[in-house]
Amino acid sequence: MILTFRKILVPMDNSEHSRNALRYALGLAQTQGAHLALLHCFGRIPMLIGGEPRKELVRDLVREAEKLMAPYVKKVRELGLEPALIIKEGRPGEVIVQEAKSGDYDLIVMGTRGLSDMQGVLMGSDAHRVLSAAHCPVLLTR
Repeated sequence: MILTFRKILVPMDNSEHSRNALRYALGLAQTQGAHLALLHCFGRIPMLIGGEPRKELVRDLVREAEKLMAPYVKKVRELGLEPALIIKEGRPGEVIVQEAKSGDYDLIVMGTRGLSDMQGVLMGSDAHRVLSAAHCPVLLTR
């Protein structure tokens, strides 16, 4: 049985690790004809901020994320693929797992990096969380 991927989720944070992950995901998407989605998370906004100020802050954060992600969207389009761009509020590890499941993705491709805490000695805490909780395969890149 040969496994193929239909939908690939690529969390992006503008780090070297996430750029490397995108390169792997692009190769897989091109060879397998898979749909590619780029996911960017901005942190949680404190609950003390509510109403219109909260909405305005979210709009500003989404605009900034769109600017940050524009070069990656452009790169994907130049290779003949039309990526989805997903921007969400929340803790990255949790958001990635939730989005992968709710969006019915069958592969997550993401970067990893070493941290000083015991859980993150070999990989970052978000990568560890995703690897532990994701419903689908996770490809971690350096």
